[in-house]
Amino acid sequence: MRLKHLELQGYKTFAAKTDFVFTGGLTAIIGPNGSGKSNVADAIQWVLGEQSFGRLRAKRSEDMIFTGSNERARMGMAQASLTLDNYDGWLPLDYGEVVITRRAYRSGENEYYLNGTRVRLRDVADLLAQSGLSKRTYTVIGQGLIDQALSLKPDERRALIEEAAGITGHQAKRATALRELAETRHNLERVQDIVGEIEPRLRYLKVQARRAEERMQVQADLDTQLRIWYGFRWHRALDGQHKARQHAQGAQTTVQARQEALQRLDEQDTDLRERYTLLRNQLGDWHRESSALHRRAEGAQRELAVGSERIRQLEARQSDLSQELEPLRERLQAQTKQVSSARATVEAGRGEIQQLEAHIRDAQARLDAIEAERGRREREISANTRLLAQLQAESAGHERRLVEQESRGHSMGEEHQRLENELAMAVNSQAELAPQVAAHQRRLAELETAGQARADHREAVRTAIEQTEAELARAGERIAGLRRQADRLHDQLELLQRLKDEGEGFSGGTRSVLRAISSGKLELAGIIGAVADQLQVPAELELAIETALGGRLQDIIVERWQDAERAIDWLKRSQGGRATFLPLETLRPSQPVKSPSGPGIVGLASDLVGSEPRLRPVVEYLLGRVVVTEDLPTARRVLDSYRQRPTVVTLDGDIVRPGGSVSGGSQSARRDQGVLARERALRELPEQIDAARGTLTDEEKARDGLRLRLQEQRGSLADVDRELAALAREQQAESAAMAGLQGRGSALEQQIEQRQRRLDAAVREQSNLAEAAEKGRHRLAALAGEMERVQSSIAASQAELDGLGTQELTAELMERRTAASVVAARFASHETILQNQQRTLNQLEQEIADKEARLAALAQERADLVTRIDDLRSQDRELLAEIGRFGQLIEPAEQELATLEAERQALITEMTEHRRQLQLEEQDNHTQALALQRAEDDVEHLRHEIEHDVGLVELEAEEGAPDQSPSPLHPVIERLPVVEMLPDGIEDDVRRLRGQYSRLGSVNPNAPEEYALAQERFEFLTNQSEDLTNAATTLEKVIEELDEVMQREFMVTFRAVAREFRDQFTRLFGGGTAQLKLTEPDDAMQSGIDIIARPPGKRVQALPLLSGGERSLTAAALILSILKVSPPPFCILDEVDAALDEANVDRFRAALREAAGETQFIVITHNRGTIEAADTIYGISMGSDSTSQALSLHLEDFDGRRELVAD
Repeated sequence: MRLKHLELQGYKTFAAKTDFVFTGGLTAIIGPNGSGKSNVADAIQWVLGEQSFGRLRAKRSEDMIFTGSNERARMGMAQASLTLDNYDGWLPLDYGEVVITRRAYRSGENEYYLNGTRVRLRDVADLLAQSGLSKRTYTVIGQGLIDQALSLKPDERRALIEEAAGITGHQAKRATALRELAETRHNLERVQDIVGEIEPRLRYLKVQARRAEERMQVQADLDTQLRIWYGFRWHRALDGQHKARQHAQGAQTTVQARQEALQRLDEQDTDLRERYTLLRNQLGDWHRESSALHRRAEGAQRELAVGSERIRQLEARQSDLSQELEPLRERLQAQTKQVSSARATVEAGRGEIQQLEAHIRDAQARLDAIEAERGRREREISANTRLLAQLQAESAGHERRLVEQESRGHSMGEEHQRLENELAMAVNSQAELAPQVAAHQRRLAELETAGQARADHREAVRTAIEQTEAELARAGERIAGLRRQADRLHDQLELLQRLKDEGEGFSGGTRSVLRAISSGKLELAGIIGAVADQLQVPAELELAIETALGGRLQDIIVERWQDAERAIDWLKRSQGGRATFLPLETLRPSQPVKSPSGPGIVGLASDLVGSEPRLRPVVEYLLGRVVVTEDLPTARRVLDSYRQRPTVVTLDGDIVRPGGSVSGGSQSARRDQGVLARERALRELPEQIDAARGTLTDEEKARDGLRLRLQEQRGSLADVDRELAALAREQQAESAAMAGLQGRGSALEQQIEQRQRRLDAAVREQSNLAEAAEKGRHRLAALAGEMERVQSSIAASQAELDGLGTQELTAELMERRTAASVVAARFASHETILQNQQRTLNQLEQEIADKEARLAALAQERADLVTRIDDLRSQDRELLAEIGRFGQLIEPAEQELATLEAERQALITEMTEHRRQLQLEEQDNHTQALALQRAEDDVEHLRHEIEHDVGLVELEAEEGAPDQSPSPLHPVIERLPVVEMLPDGIEDDVRRLRGQYSRLGSVNPNAPEEYALAQERFEFLTNQSEDLTNAATTLEKVIEELDEVMQREFMVTFRAVAREFRDQFTRLFGGGTAQLKLTEPDDAMQSGIDIIARPPGKRVQALPLLSGGERSLTAAALILSILKVSPPPFCILDEVDAALDEANVDRFRAALREAAGETQFIVITHNRGTIEAADTIYGISMGSDSTSQALSLHLEDFDGRRELVAD
């Protein structure tokens, strides 16, 4: 089988219809980067059913379709058709040519066609699986697979050999057998667990069956004795209850009378208490106001006393201040005279000082002028002397530097020539590195773009996986909930069905008949069933219908009178109890009442209940005169509206009899309660179970779809991770290579920059040296003339300095300064005296002013106090008059309050006596009420005992007993006898029978039938266990046989590939050795595969230490070895020779030509050497409209193939 055609239209960049015709041998597809060459390999994988978009370099199905450009609109569909030559029968189809077509639409839908007929993806996958194409990872080999062949872990690398050995099909069968074996063992464990559970139950049922008959006889005897015993106790309890009620009513009447009298006294006390409180509050207000007036009067008197004392103190202080002012005024006059005398002395001294200071300033000015002139001359001489020394030193320096500069200029000429040579060499080396760095940068950019695209795709896949996992978890929770719900409903149905089969809720007679019929002991064809089993009652009416029917729910419906007679005869013979039968042939319903209507009326009970048409007489007989209402008031209204009163029952279970009696209250737990609800549940539960199981099936299908989708998504994620790892490794290698080149480039740039700086510095230094030498010669001549001029100036300045004198003027200045100092000291002393005198004068003036201000303040304060005292005396008189008025109001009010207090005290005494009497009467009432409650509790307790021990009976009050009421249990099954006196020894008989009944314990009347069913199930499960054990043994043998076959075929293929790999490695490398080695030779099926390589001229190295070219050549040797041992019909190589140099490409090309005899190769390449080996060349280019265009060239007619490729 070989590829004949590949037709693309709308696929990625191949917008126009493009047809590739593949001949035998080797076909090369070439073109620049970005032209769409690799899209050809993607298209072949896509047609063959590839579902991983990561392997197709895409993110979604829509990426397969041409996206459009500025000059060409996008397309709505992508199609690729692959034509296979099948004349050798490689594919299991009766066609010489097989055309596989795949289409993708923008909606995400994909279609598959086989020879023009639409098929499913599974059909295509199954067809390719039978030919071995679908599982071969090396049908399309890209650079990624080349890297993976070496970077895979040893246990992962064995997958390549397994595919070549063709054991993947055996592995699938083995996995299926293991799965079936696990399921078989699981089922076997479940069967054995069930068998282990059934065996104890078999023994238990056998014992229960033996005890069932014995217990039934004891129960019949006990029921007979209990009816007699409870008949006596019931009537005695009713009599005690009647007497207790009479005593309680009398005590209640006495208490009520005493409470009424006490209430009248309490009303009188309330009136007196209100009057007393009102008067006491008024008296309290008056007392508080009088106390406030007393406090104000006392405060006014205290303030009068304080004010008088304060006036006396102020008068004394005024007298003291007047006496202190007289001597102070005399001291002020004397101090003023002293200050005037001192001020005149100071003014005279200040004039003398000013005159002396004027003489000193004049002498100092003349001395300063002479000193300035001398200083200028001295500085001029000193400056000229320093200048002369500097000129002499500078002249010597210039002479020395001139010699050095001439020597340095000669050396710099030689350095300049050497630096020019080094700079030219570094520039040439840098120019050679630039193309290599640019090539690595372009490749790194391509790898970064591809890596980012893969990373984005991985993130999208990871997000999709998280969403699918979350959906799967939610689906699992829903399935678990639905399973629990279905199991719960099923358990509930089984429980209700078992209760029904056991006759739960029915009395002895009815239960005996129903059990006998269900177990086959009684063969009565005419028995239809209990009334409760034949009625369809809505849920909201169940309580009302149960109340209306009561024990009639347990009546048994039969076809004929004879059926009832036979059943009664059987009950008598078997001591099975009593039951009521309703023969259809003799049943005559009474005239039903007219169906009522109106607010609160639900309707006639017979119209509200459903049944089979033939059972309508039973419904009319039981419910034809029963009306259902919402509440008791409506029931009363309905009862009065009929001449012949019906029975009225409410939705809450209250019932009104035709005679007018009404029963109601809370519902007690009765044996027949819930029978209708149970029947309704038995009808509804199967539908609910079916609905739950249907929903569970849908959820499980949805979960399986989610699991499949999750598996595909995880596969896509693994593919993307492998692609990202390959890109990372290539990017790391490119980065390392470029970093080395960039390091060399940086070193060269630094070297060039350093040489250029040194060369520029040398040129500048040569120029500076020549210029400096010329300037130095000129400067030496100028310095000689300058030194001669400075020496002449120094001599002239020294002659002028010698003619200036300052001794006489200095002596005169010192004399005048001494006289000025004496006068200034005397002036300072007089000025200090003046300041002290002035300070004393100021203090006296301030002290006198303070005392005069204080004296005025005291006078004002005394006048204010006199005015305040007059006001206080007037206020005191007014307060005393107001206090007297309040005294006249308080005294009569206090007398009236004492009178009210005495009246209330007498009333309280009388009320206390009444309360004491009431307490005694209430205690007696409580005692009687407790006695009544105990009597009622005894009756109620006895009723529960009767219900528990006897069943549903009609309990009546004793004939003629007062306050007679209906029995606590309305349904009438059997009547308790009226027993005046107990027979002798009945209590001993009851205790004996109860003990015997208790010792027998709980038994299952259906135990024999259940035992037979359990025994049959036990035998079935035992046989099933043997079958499962045999199946497990068979599966284990199948797995062992598959393991032997896979190990044998794997080892045969491994040895063949290892031999070929050794030869191919030596051939491709031109020497060296390599081998494939099992990591676990003793366990070939679990062993990984290691690669040991030694390129020629090197030691044995680990694979990561090989260079990029060596790794690619080693991987190519491995792939070529596998292809030779297990050659596929065709193989696509996508740039696998990218990392090979020209010498390696020649050897790779020769190996490829050799392998082309067995396999049809389609090579996507840039390498000129590989192109030379091709029989057909397809050139791919990118047009101006951003679409790929193809041009084919067949080279078998050309002799100068190499020259053609070179051109």
